[in-house]
Amino acid sequence: MPSEKVCPDCEEPLEQMELQGTDVMGTLSIISEASDDGFLSSLQADEILTPVPYVCPECRRTLVYAE
Repeated sequence: MPSEKVCPDCEEPLEQMELQGTDVMGTLSIISEASDDGFLSSLQADEILTPVPYVCPECRRTLVYAE
């Protein structure tokens, strides 16, 4: 994936934002499951990823990446 994320609709560079909502423990995370297929299949079963939102300043489309 390129280092600069670009909007798939209007091709403007995306701006990284910060999530405000959290769970009971105070953090929001994505935990991958062991799988032979799917987009998270290359991750270890115990790997925890942080969702990072990006917003297009032009069309306001919001995308969330697991980093």
